[in-house]
Amino acid sequence: MTGVARLGAGIGLVGRRHEVSALAGALDRAAAGRPTGVLLSGDAGVGKSRLVTEAVERAVAAGFTVLVGRCLDTAESALPYLPFTEIVGALAATHAKLLDEHEALRHLLPGGWARGGTTRGEDRDLGQLRVFDAVLSALDDLTASAPVLLVVEDLHWADRSSRDLLVFLLSRLSGQGLVVLATYRTDDLHRRHPLRPVLSELVRLPAVERIDLTPLPEHEALELVRLLADGSLPAAMLRTVARRSEGNAFFAEELVSASSDGLPHGLAEVLLARVEGLSPATQRMLRIASVAGRRVRHDRLAAVSGLPVDELEHALREAVAHHVLVAAAAEPGGVPGDDAYAFRHALLREAVYHELLPGERSRLHAAYAALLALPGGSGPRGAAEPGRAAELAHHAMACHDLPLALAASVQAANEANEREAPAEILLHTERAIDLWPAVPDAEAVAGVDEGTLTRWAAWGASATGDPDRGIALGRRALELAEERGDPRLTSAIGRRYALRLLDLAGHEQEALTVARRALELVVGLPPSDELAWAHAVLARVLGRLDHFAESVAEAEAALAVARRVSAEQNVRVEGATADALVTLAVCAEYDGDPERARQLLAEAKPLARDSANLTVELRAYYAVGISLLGEGRLAEAGDEFAAGEERAAATGTTWSGYGLELRVAHVIARYMRGEWDAAEAAAEIAGESVSATVATRLAAAGLLTSVGRGRFAATERRLAELRDSTPVDEQVIMLMGQAGAEAAMWQGRPEEAAQRVRHALDGLNTGPYTDLNPHLGRIMLGALGTAAYGDMAAAGLQPVAEAVTAAREMVRAAEEAAERGLPRAGALGPEGRAWLCRARAELTRVAGTPDPAAWSEVVAAFAYERQDRAPGGTALPSYQQAYAMLRRAEAALTSGAAHAQVAEDLRAALGTAAWLRAEPLAGAVRELAARAGVRLEAAPPPPVPAGPDPLTPRERSVLGLVASGRTNRQIGAELFISEKTVSVHLSRVMAKLGASSRTEAVTVAYERGLLAPANREMVRSDP
Repeated sequence: MTGVARLGAGIGLVGRRHEVSALAGALDRAAAGRPTGVLLSGDAGVGKSRLVTEAVERAVAAGFTVLVGRCLDTAESALPYLPFTEIVGALAATHAKLLDEHEALRHLLPGGWARGGTTRGEDRDLGQLRVFDAVLSALDDLTASAPVLLVVEDLHWADRSSRDLLVFLLSRLSGQGLVVLATYRTDDLHRRHPLRPVLSELVRLPAVERIDLTPLPEHEALELVRLLADGSLPAAMLRTVARRSEGNAFFAEELVSASSDGLPHGLAEVLLARVEGLSPATQRMLRIASVAGRRVRHDRLAAVSGLPVDELEHALREAVAHHVLVAAAAEPGGVPGDDAYAFRHALLREAVYHELLPGERSRLHAAYAALLALPGGSGPRGAAEPGRAAELAHHAMACHDLPLALAASVQAANEANEREAPAEILLHTERAIDLWPAVPDAEAVAGVDEGTLTRWAAWGASATGDPDRGIALGRRALELAEERGDPRLTSAIGRRYALRLLDLAGHEQEALTVARRALELVVGLPPSDELAWAHAVLARVLGRLDHFAESVAEAEAALAVARRVSAEQNVRVEGATADALVTLAVCAEYDGDPERARQLLAEAKPLARDSANLTVELRAYYAVGISLLGEGRLAEAGDEFAAGEERAAATGTTWSGYGLELRVAHVIARYMRGEWDAAEAAAEIAGESVSATVATRLAAAGLLTSVGRGRFAATERRLAELRDSTPVDEQVIMLMGQAGAEAAMWQGRPEEAAQRVRHALDGLNTGPYTDLNPHLGRIMLGALGTAAYGDMAAAGLQPVAEAVTAAREMVRAAEEAAERGLPRAGALGPEGRAWLCRARAELTRVAGTPDPAAWSEVVAAFAYERQDRAPGGTALPSYQQAYAMLRRAEAALTSGAAHAQVAEDLRAALGTAAWLRAEPLAGAVRELAARAGVRLEAAPPPPVPAGPDPLTPRERSVLGLVASGRTNRQIGAELFISEKTVSVHLSRVMAKLGASSRTEAVTVAYERGLLAPANREMVRSDP
């Protein structure tokens, strides 16, 4: 157990914002003389003790007297008043005078009260009341000088006397500066637990609050696991551990310490301890239930167990009462009224399952399989209820009935296809493919051929964001089709394989070869849906390679075939038609006609929906969004990306090729628009298991906000992970270059920034991109490279002449990309023009003659990002505009411009930085303002972000006195707290506000409206 303690040592509290706020509110009320009782409940390991620690630390920092008593599991030998004995013992050591004034407290100390040989009856009757009154009176005396936090932990183990004393205290809360915090485990409270009626009585008291500590949500569980692992586990394992822990902090620690997919021995023992206290019949029933999975239906459990009705119900009642099982509702799509039970936690079920003997486990799986395979619509090919085939396949595999497992797997895959569930299609088809060589006459058993199964699996892999697996399966499906010698089938599978290849960067040329071959196989055959599709897929591949004239010709051919098939055969070819229209739209846009492009896309979208081809439908959403984004219409683009994401999520294709494209594009659009919180959330993958391709793309997109907010440690860690994966996707390379360069420059390492820019430029000079056809991302990289050389020249890290030469090369790279690149709308869009302006403006910095007019052009060029996004419709400069205003102010100071113009720019830039919580930019603005003698406080306060006030009243009081110029010692004297406590308060304030000094903390607090704007010029620098 010591390993667990070491693992979590030093890790800050993750999540629990609302619970901490409630506890902080209770402490604040107590400090004002309004007492509160708090009942903190939650399952074992969910984090109650950690939250208590947080409350204790806050109370100590606020000058509270803290008293802690713990209940222990002493089985039948209950020790009366055990937690209060610990509390009074602490008082005896620190406030001995209280025991003299309240002698009845000595009853709570071992050997502390010598009772005479005889005791009058009335004294015996009043004895307990005197003890109760002594405890209350002592607390009243303590709170007269300082507020008190009294903690009683693990109340579920409390003896009767301790429970009675707690009720007495909580029922007599009046004007004391007191918080009584009691914790208990909800999963230990069976129906007849003696604490239950006590809780029912306490929650009715007006001064008592109840906090139910639920498991951490997925994203917070992932953050906890990431902190616990401290870089020792890969990203995929982090997500697996977070998912398996189900938000339980203790489980997460144990799983991280195991660093494997198994169940740690120590955790298994803890989980099984709850089961081992149950009756033998209940334990046997739980073992049988564990074979069914996390959830088991009552009728199936009864059939497999063979237990009499009364015995089964008694066992179930005991398991539910002791919180091992919970009653579960009928599954979606299941039979109404189905009674079912579920294990309270998946790991609890896993622990019970692993206790089974191998033969016992196989026998029970066989019993469940026999039950599920009964005739009458319950077999693998019957009209089975949803999910039954998947269950049957699982149990058949576990009991080694391979033919049954194969047939059931194929049926489960069909069912998943009907429900648009690609992840399940992949799961079931891959199991069927694995079983294929082990089952005699597999095609007859399965009812389909191996090629069909492999094709299904390839689609499932691609649709769920695993393009590498999709390509491997697609290649195998193509091989199997070629063995059959059917040209139509081979063409159909070939063009699907070509599209799989397009999902992975670097495979475009192979995709072109495969697509051409797919067309050759059917071009001499009568017009058909397959021929239309072959033309459409080849058109799409040609367009990806920028062969626009050929792409248009093939798309037109696809439409002509589709029209002919529709007219001659009365067969609608919506899918191929829609795909060809999207390709024509993309080509029209590159030809400089975005309006015509969107007309074609508007025609394509309903056709794609009618065809039920999700890939084409998502491609249409993406194409519209990218078109709008290229024109700088960020809000409209965001709406289109959101609609596409919603459609992908509804069909289980969030991580498919275009599902992922939509997600990444939306992250970037949100970043550009200033919606940084939403961008961060969308770039984070919580408990989902995704491929390296998905993780890499999203991690790269999330870097922009991470750098902007100054999270450099996390940024550098992700950059290192991405470099290790040797990305070939040009967007990932570009984003790494941008984020890496900006992070290095903000940290004062311009040489490294320039190196990262050069590395990214080299990475973009591959594939279809050359010096004659440069990637447009070179414009942005050129601007950042120029900025890096400007910083190097300013810091004296490179001779000015050398820096100017290198910077001009960067500007030339940007200008060549703007001149020779292939912008999607035929002409360079607002983003490209804005970055080109910045590159030229940065060059004026390098030469030592910064030009305010050049930076004014940058401010104007980035105006498309500016949005009315603050409360009340207040317009703020965009992030890039704010940066340009900082540089314009810097240039103006160099040229001797008016002080008012400089102050206006710096205040506007700081307003944006505060709104976005862009700490590096904010710090640079404050630094320049200090050098220029600009008082930023004259600026109108920026909008305050929505959300709870992060500061407690005491923290705000301390910070207010810091702002008025007081030293720590003066603050302590004025607030009647120690100088050390003042330092603790300031440390917490700086952590909450993300400030590195007391001066910065005051500044941030004013900017966020957390302090009234009085005397703010009096704040002193850090001592």
